Amino acid sequence: MEAEDVMDFLVEHRAPGVTPGYVAEQLLSMSWIVAAGDVARIAEAGRRWLRSDDPFRVAVAIGLENETFLADSWEEIAALAGPFKECFPSMAADIDAWTARAEPAYERLRKGTFFEFFERGPS
Repeated sequence: MEAEDVMDFLVEHRAPGVTPGYVAEQLLSMSWIVAAGDVARIAEAGRRWLRSDDPFRVAVAIGLENETFLADSWEEIAALAGPFKECFPSMAADIDAWTARAEPAYERLRKGTFFEFFERGPS
């Protein structure tokens, strides 16, 4: 069974009331206990879901973005955000929150300062 099969199973067989954020949280937790190749497959599926027409899968991918980089740049995220808000107007607040937390993370990644705290130590 492939990682994306497990992801699809979790989405398609979720209990009533389970939120996309909870599914994303479970997938991120799974990434600590599966082989590295499967972690990469979870991220790759997240990249595909980020471009999906299924609002639940898009929302799960946005949740995965909390701890992964599903795009190559902040500009790619920004380019996705506008159309998402048009396609999924009920998700506008979540999309705004996603872009607000993603922008500084992608900026640190771009500058190569993502781990600067560990390099300089606590203040």
